Amino acid sequence: MMVKGLCRRVVMVRYPQTGVFEQALFVVRDDAASSRGITADDVVAEACRISQNHSRAKVRKNLPPLVYTLLGGSAVGAAWLLSVLLR
Repeated sequence: MMVKGLCRRVVMVRYPQTGVFEQALFVVRDDAASSRGITADDVVAEACRISQNHSRAKVRKNLPPLVYTLLGGSAVGAAWLLSVLLR
């Protein structure tokens, strides 16, 4: 991973390895440096940390529509059963 730099409150982190993303852009809050005493190095380090954690995140696979249909039907059935039993 290569950090391009900090310019106009934007940090661009490039990914040299092949993957889905080529670069990540982080927009820095206006009040980050003035009110919190955060340095430019802190901002770059945080952007690198976040991008590294995100690149290692597991991608969840979508469930088939049938599973969502069965889950929804089960929830409606359970709600109906509770309403009948609690009268």
